[in-house]
Amino acid sequence: MYKSEFGKRKKMKFSSPNEFYETLGFLAKSEGNCKIYREDNQKQGAWSYEVRANCLKNLKKFPKPLKNKFTKGRGKGVLHRINCNEFFEGLINQHDYQLSITEVNGPVDSV
Repeated sequence: MYKSEFGKRKKMKFSSPNEFYETLGFLAKSEGNCKIYREDNQKQGAWSYEVRANCLKNLKKFPKPLKNKFTKGRGKGVLHRINCNEFFEGLINQHDYQLSITEVNGPVDSV
């Protein structure tokens, strides 16, 4: 279901339903550009887990809403990371996306 904004701080924003669904299509046929995973931060004292994406290659092909959420990559081969729990949980719960990695217990580069 289309929504124009996701997140609490530095929101992920979509200018139109078309941009939203193009972004979903990009992620669906990722071709190894990124991996969506759950990081179990609560095991390290945080209040909850986090669903994120690691961006691995072809950064120029990423849609603008994803590029706007790039943060520094962490781990071997990770160029950027995208943090937006609400957006990624929506992909999983409403659009049947699958996690690339179901659980990360330690640093991401250990996977």
